[in-house]
Amino acid sequence: MPLVLFRAERRLFSGALLFPPNLSVFPMPEPILPGVIFDIDGVLMNSNPVHYESWRLMALEDGFDFTPRLFQETFGQRSDAIIAGHWHRPLPEDEILKMADRKETIYREMIQERFPAMPGAAEFVRALAERGFPLSVGSSGPAVNVDFVIDRLGIRPCLKGVVSGTDVSRAKPAPDIFLACAQKMALPPGRGAVIDDSASGVQAAKAAGMKIIGFFSVGHEPEEYEGVDLLVHSFDELSAERVLALF
Repeated sequence: MPLVLFRAERRLFSGALLFPPNLSVFPMPEPILPGVIFDIDGVLMNSNPVHYESWRLMALEDGFDFTPRLFQETFGQRSDAIIAGHWHRPLPEDEILKMADRKETIYREMIQERFPAMPGAAEFVRALAERGFPLSVGSSGPAVNVDFVIDRLGIRPCLKGVVSGTDVSRAKPAPDIFLACAQKMALPPGRGAVIDDSASGVQAAKAAGMKIIGFFSVGHEPEEYEGVDLLVHSFDELSAERVLALF
């Protein structure tokens, strides 16, 4: 902890020293490091192709062509919201939830066979944790997916909190997930930086009043990252110093 030395002197009214000067030592508080919030899909995991394939397979079971364009437009949103807003036929709520569960089941089966960790992701999380950065994960995915990925990467001990789409009433592009992460890190939103690859994540981070590091991933377009504070293509381009420079 830094120390500041104050020179204490007592003088007579004439200005002469009554006592010799002494030094009093007062501890100064450590600066509070900003918090970093990690998205999962497209950031901690190179999972975008797997998500598209699981959507395509589930949709085929219902006779629906889930196109790459629809996938790009809705990426980062909660599965039940995507089905409710973009399906080829009206669906009751119970069927929407059933289909969303089916899609996520297909997805988990695929990543269990071949886990697509993003190169350098776990190492970067651990490096920030060792420096003392408060860290959390904020994803629109269901809690069972989020927990599976965190445990598979082995980063749970590094995190102050985890917020999934299951934990909030409004997922991205609403700011609720990231605001909940800030609460878990005990930081004001303005002291948070979000690493996200989707347009909905960028919008959510902006709405939360946080810094946004755009993580350019497969299947996205440059215009989706308009207004980000920093744009990177891999974790090789990130460091603790680059995060600190945003504040």
